[in-house]
Amino acid sequence: MKFVLVLILLLVFFQGCISPAVKTGDPSLYELPGLTNTTIFYLNLSSVQVINNVVDRASVDYRIEDSIQTFRYPVAADYSGNNVSMNVSIISIKGRNYAHFNFSSNFSGFVAFTLPGGQDFAYIPADNSTIRVVLPENFTSGTIFLGYVQPKPDNITKDSSGREVLVWNKAQNKKIRVRYHQNDTPVMLMYLFGALLVCALIVWGYYHYSISTLRKKREMLEKFPRK
Repeated sequence: MKFVLVLILLLVFFQGCISPAVKTGDPSLYELPGLTNTTIFYLNLSSVQVINNVVDRASVDYRIEDSIQTFRYPVAADYSGNNVSMNVSIISIKGRNYAHFNFSSNFSGFVAFTLPGGQDFAYIPADNSTIRVVLPENFTSGTIFLGYVQPKPDNITKDSSGREVLVWNKAQNKKIRVRYHQNDTPVMLMYLFGALLVCALIVWGYYHYSISTLRKKREMLEKFPRK
């Protein structure tokens, strides 16, 4: 009998029904509410805030690409921005981890959570909803060699805070990748290359001056050899 119970528990666990709970976050940390039929990614150098639209669902799952410890501060809010109670847990299905949002009843509104960030963002949409990627203030992705956007966005604009916003209307199963940098990085690189060029010219001039001086000394020694 004990063996059967242990076997049942193991089967339930591997199907993802037993999972650790995740501590919910503070809605004020996010820019709520979001936009309907849209997933928004607010990029940062250390984190990515994700806001997704949910329509009439009792539960919803989100794939965790990294370790489960990287999924943080989940919240839910209705269309008016009011906080909604929920339970969030990590489940494992066929070896893949998912964040499972469970609502007390069918819910329509927005869920938000935080993931690790960096200056190279990648995402593959599972459906044809609109994808919006919002860069940090004073950052851009539009400089050749320094920035990178794939595929080409359907729209590039700026929000009320002056942040660059990239929009894809239908990008299902297409890998979206954005590499961004500070606005003044190209100017700083120009100054750096200019400084390096000046240093190179100084070294080149000193080298030729030294060679010329040594050549003159050699000519003087050959012309007036010591006795």
